[in-house]
This record gives sequence, structure tokens and C-alpha cells, in this order.
Amino acid sequence: MRNRILAIILGLVMAGALSAEAQQRNMLPRFPELIIEKGLSENFEVTECAAKVKISANDADASLKVQMKNVSDKPISSSVKFRVLYPTSESQVRISVDGKAKRFDRANPRHAFELQPGATISFDINARTSVNYSVDSVRKALRDQEDEDGKRKKGFLMEDFTKLFEREKFGRRFMVGSLVSKWGLFPVDFSKASIEVSVPTEFVMVTANAEIWQQSQSGNSKVFKSDARENFSAAVFLPEGDREDFIATQKVLSSENFMH
Repeated sequence: MRNRILAIILGLVMAGALSAEAQQRNMLPRFPELIIEKGLSENFEVTECAAKVKISANDADASLKVQMKNVSDKPISSSVKFRVLYPTSESQVRISVDGKAKRFDRANPRHAFELQPGATISFDINARTSVNYSVDSVRKALRDQEDEDGKRKKGFLMEDFTKLFEREKFGRRFMVGSLVSKWGLFPVDFSKASIEVSVPTEFVMVTANAEIWQQSQSGNSKVFKSDARENFSAAVFLPEGDREDFIATQKVLSSENFMH
């Protein structure tokens, strides 16, 4: 029974967090996101987007305001899923649609809607979430192991995975993701975007698009801002002392040594 439970846990971790680079990133604490479930992504345009977060201690207080438009010549019947990772509680997630409050239901975090050509719909999400992220469960399970004959092999051993739960540690992470997407994979066009991330002074940003961000100091916080309409995803904020280890882990995740 114990091995069966561990196998199930292993499958969930690997499938949910490690099967592909996009899914690995999806498990990082991040802004609330809107995932469009029906309709072609090119039929939607984000005409307004304002995302703001303040990170302190182990929590993130984030807000996401989005206005979405039907830019096709036909009516659209669709729905969005509200993705809110690691909320401190359901009561700490507040949602309104076109100015009307909507209760957040973790079991079915969705809203169905219809849009006529040229019509818009507005979403406002405020959430307090945790920024604690399991470091060991991602990194340690990726090491190459030696078999009994001393030969190298790819992957990891089950007994090594079980040890993770005995010494697992957490790090603080926060990611700027795609914010609005189709099925969580396909991006939606933005005509306007404003993103602001306020972090403790010991935090740094890891991104391939540093040129689109402006950094300033505000009291005991660093503030990163971007008005870029695209390519703002995949910016990760974390303590400076974790930076090199985080980068090394990401390299392992994308290497041939990782058994997908």
C-alpha cells in the first residue's frame, strides 16, 4: 500500500510539474490567471490589463484587472477558468465580473459568458496566496543514480524519492505568467498591459527579457514594472541567494538527463 501511494504521488508530481517546461513553470506561485476554454484565441483581444502584486514574508497580495474583447465578426459562447495557485484560503480570493461579485469556488472556478462582436467583458481578481515553493521535490528527484553495478543510468530511484519527504525544504518564488491564455497554452493578443511586482530587497528577477522591465526602489522594497504588450511571461522573482541554484535546476529540467 505504501509503495502504491508513493507511486501515485510520484505520478502526480511528475505529470503535474515536470513533464514539460511550460508545466514546470505552471507550478510556480504566480499571478491569478484567466484561461479561456472555448473559442479560437485569435477571436479574443485583451484591451486592458493591470496586474499588481506585493510580496512580503511568505505571502503575495495580487490583483489582476482584465478587459477582454470579441474581435471576431460572430458571437462567442465561451467560459474562463480562474487559476489561483496556493491561495491562503478561499475567502482570500475575491472576483468580480463586469462589476458584479462572484464567489470563488475551488471545485469549479469557472464563469460562462457570451460576447457579441465588438463587445467586452471585464474581470477583477484579488487574491492572497503563498509564495512557498517545494525546492527538493523538483531538484533532487532529477539526479542521475548509480545502480548496484556502479553503472550510470538516467532517472531516479523510488527510495531516493521517498527521502524527499524527510528533508524537503521550501523556497520563495513568484512568477509572472501568461495572465490570459487559451487552454493555458496559446497566448491571447494584448493591446495594453501594465505589470508591477513589489518584492523584498533581497529578491532578484530571473528572466530572458530583462530589457522590458524597469526597476526602482520604494522604501524596503524593490519594484519592477513593465508595460510590454507581449513577452512578459517567464519572469521569476526569488531571493538572490537562490538564483544560481534555480538557474541550474531549470537547466537540468530541460536536459537529456531528465526522464520525462
